[in-house]
Amino acid sequence: MNETILIQQILIDLLIILVAGFVSGIACKRLHVPMVVGHLIVGALIGGGILGLLESMPVVEGAAEEVAPSTLLLEHKILDLFAHLGANLLLFAIGIQFSPSELGKLWKYFLVGGSIQMFGVVAIVTLFFILIGGSWTVGLTLGSAIALSSTVLVFKSLEDQGQATSIHGVRAVAILLFQDVATVPLLVLIGLLTALSAGASGGVDTTTTIRNLLIASTIFVVFVVMLRYIFCKHGVEFLSKLRSVELMVLFTMILLLCVSTVAVRLGLPAALGALAAGVILSETRITRQITAITVPMRETFSAIFFVSLGALFDPSVLFASPVLTVGALLACIVLKTSVAAVAFRILGLPWLPALGMGLGLSQLGELSFVLLSQGVAGGLFDHDTYQRVLFVALTSIILTPFFLTVALRIMPQNQPTPGYLHNEAVLYPEDALPKAIVVGLGPIGGRIVTYLEVSGFDVTLIDMNPVNLHAFAQQGFRTISGDATDDEILRLADLRHTNLVVLTVPDDLIGREVLEAVRQSNPDCIVLVRCRYSINIGSLEQLGANMVACEESETGTAVVRMLGKIL
Repeated sequence: MNETILIQQILIDLLIILVAGFVSGIACKRLHVPMVVGHLIVGALIGGGILGLLESMPVVEGAAEEVAPSTLLLEHKILDLFAHLGANLLLFAIGIQFSPSELGKLWKYFLVGGSIQMFGVVAIVTLFFILIGGSWTVGLTLGSAIALSSTVLVFKSLEDQGQATSIHGVRAVAILLFQDVATVPLLVLIGLLTALSAGASGGVDTTTTIRNLLIASTIFVVFVVMLRYIFCKHGVEFLSKLRSVELMVLFTMILLLCVSTVAVRLGLPAALGALAAGVILSETRITRQITAITVPMRETFSAIFFVSLGALFDPSVLFASPVLTVGALLACIVLKTSVAAVAFRILGLPWLPALGMGLGLSQLGELSFVLLSQGVAGGLFDHDTYQRVLFVALTSIILTPFFLTVALRIMPQNQPTPGYLHNEAVLYPEDALPKAIVVGLGPIGGRIVTYLEVSGFDVTLIDMNPVNLHAFAQQGFRTISGDATDDEILRLADLRHTNLVVLTVPDDLIGREVLEAVRQSNPDCIVLVRCRYSINIGSLEQLGANMVACEESETGTAVVRMLGKIL
């Protein structure tokens, strides 16, 4: 009976969290607000501090073990497990998107800007705690968490407004990448501080603790490097030949759990294992497919994670010391804005845009919660401190869309002229065969395929989703399912002997990557590119696009034409 009550309470709590996440997601979609913000707000509303829908269940003998409230999310072990699994999947997603080649292009901004922003914030926070007589370990832990910004929110906002490849956008992305990479040593650092704290109380030698952690970290790094080598050498080809989405999902989850388990066995955080598992799968020809199939799981557990974090917030801490708590929020925003502005200024931005982008990076990030969770679980700081930092994190993330709107409005608008890149007609060589490749089979791509077929072209279709290709394959078209940035996929499409390539993918960043791959394999073919934002026309031209159709300018032209008919 006790077990039945426990399971029933777990299911009810989980149902409330998922429904709250779904409802907040709908509201965010209508209001054009990032879903993370909605999850945090609705979590705070349904938590024990306000509506109390997720209050702790009654203690049933044999059903639950009493634990300290500062170490368990919602005082519920099972939901705590769900929330941390969501955080680990978030780290896995960051790891799988990690791109050493991209870092190579941004190495100057990555190293200089990232180092100034990260170490500046950590040093100031740590020094502050030392000056007020606090513990340097608390200052170092909180400084590390505060230094991180929200990669998801900032990058998504830059991408949505077509500024991810702008001068300020590239610098911001480089700093965010540095923060993501820095999460690895920071997780190890907090593990070390926790071990030192436990060792000091248990009489364990500090030198022994550090030595054991270094040995464990070295073994883990060697293990990850070997696993990535084996995966790239044999695993990618093996999974590609299987052509099974179900088996790819199972393999991904096995790898994620395997690497996380090894990390835990070595005394390292499970979050570090999740991040490493993502890195193992990054930058291969099946990486995009793995990312696509893990999105539903990642988004589900991410919603549970952020709703639960919002529910964890205790408003009584704010009411008990409002001046201190709000002051901490303002100090955090001012500190992060100032330090990031200095970093952007050193990277070449004028002071006003530098301050604007600094304000855009002034929030705490998703990974901040992971570091805070590790710190409070290790007993590095008390419950009240955790609640105040949690308030700062939640509020700063909620304010992020407003901050980014202000920041992007003061950016210099030196955009290329909207419209087509070239107005003159592009002629084919007289001796060329009429062969064409269309990448991306949405509504636009489908119309282009039909037009090219009627015009007498031999058309090859490439798309990541086999479902999109099925109808065309039945009509007799040559179709290839896979990543168009993969050299093997382009070879199968016979790109080297193709005269015309049309890229219709709706994402400008992916379009850039495909264009680069196409130009490396065939520098002489004619390439037409669809892009969403006029600010990206110049970069596409530099990469070798012959013509660019911009959705912004074409939509404006169409609306003006309609107005002319009406008026």
